[in-house]
Amino acid sequence: MYIYIPLEVLQLLLFPKELLSIPNYKYFVTLIWCLLITEGRKTTRNIHRYCFFYKKNLASWERFLSKNQWDLMAVMEQLFLKLLKLFEDQFLVHGKLLVAFDTTLVAKDSQKIPGIQKWNNHSGNASQGKYITGHHWGILGLVGSFFTNRFICFPLIFRLISGRSNPYQYLGDTDGIVRSTNFWDNAHATLFQFADWKPKYSIRVVVDAYFSNKSFIQPLLDRKNPIHVVTKLKTNAVGFLDPEKPEKKKCGRPRKKGQKIKIINLFKAESIESIPVRLYGETRNIDVVVKDLWILDLNCKVRVVITKIGSKATAIISTDITLTPSEIIEIYGARFSIEVAIKDMKQHLGLGDYQHHSLLPTLRFVHLVAVAYSVGKITLLKYSSSSWLDIQDYQGDTPWTSELSFNRLRICLKRYSLEKLVFSKTALDQEIEKNTSVKDAILTIAS
Repeated sequence: MYIYIPLEVLQLLLFPKELLSIPNYKYFVTLIWCLLITEGRKTTRNIHRYCFFYKKNLASWERFLSKNQWDLMAVMEQLFLKLLKLFEDQFLVHGKLLVAFDTTLVAKDSQKIPGIQKWNNHSGNASQGKYITGHHWGILGLVGSFFTNRFICFPLIFRLISGRSNPYQYLGDTDGIVRSTNFWDNAHATLFQFADWKPKYSIRVVVDAYFSNKSFIQPLLDRKNPIHVVTKLKTNAVGFLDPEKPEKKKCGRPRKKGQKIKIINLFKAESIESIPVRLYGETRNIDVVVKDLWILDLNCKVRVVITKIGSKATAIISTDITLTPSEIIEIYGARFSIEVAIKDMKQHLGLGDYQHHSLLPTLRFVHLVAVAYSVGKITLLKYSSSSWLDIQDYQGDTPWTSELSFNRLRICLKRYSLEKLVFSKTALDQEIEKNTSVKDAILTIAS
């Protein structure tokens, strides 16, 4: 059955083989292949229809996601270790591993699926309305620097965020008091789960301005091995200078904070310096103001970098004060890579196409989408010069604008499978002939 999958892709899919039984591993490989090659909706029924070389009943595919025994998080941990083994230098961003955390909404209208509720739509897409009914996912991805400072994010952990209207996750303390989880509980659980994989390097996380508050940042800094945060401040943020030491000792407790200042106003009050920054694949000079301040009621000072491009001033903070201003700006610029990854998974790999009425198959499906994304990106990064990825006789413009395009990978995978069906005639092909004709297989791929 594996003759219709390129050898490079098969080698990448070996990482969870020791964790899966032989039947489960076959389902795993064929499902990833189908996610990469299938056009349209990636429902279980369509995946079952596309997989011409491993014909099983539709119910068998559903059982693989909902009932078969295999450890999802162990598979994702092995994917992380595989990524680190292949691109260790690229994932060390200024001496530490960099992860990005973001959220996304997936519209679902079935009340039979747990976790469905109405959420505010912050996408800015007016056609979707003010609210979206569906799931709210928290997503953590590992960020690496490729092609002269081009950042690529590899999603690793998905966690369904429990809302207030329809809660389904709860926390219990040592006193037996139980409460429903909130947004920050889910974010921390995702980051702590990644930290439990015990990478040998320290971790930084980059997030957007919504996470610039004490509820998110302080628990990460209180750990034995702190997880440092790089984020953007809101426009109305304020900070405090160090307290001035009085000439004479006064009665009472000494002040912990000094003068209160509005962060954005520092660009007018402090000296401005121009620094070179590698941003979005190119180097440019940016005017900045740098100040270490007490902010967000945290128990430590943070480094604040105020930048101004055009007439708009932006404040970025880092709890790791060993970073230079240019490194802080560069790391925050890397946050955009997780938004690109989420968009690609929705557009090309069917992140929102699950239709399961229980959480286990839903969680397994979205994580397998992340595996397909990583396998696809690694293939395009590492094996771009392979003969099967090189289309020399394509008439006209190629239907992709980037060498890392999933459109390119899909077309090349289809072409590879069709060539094996039409021109290859080996003993390995007999398995296909027992289940389906060559004509049916070709029509399935081409449709």
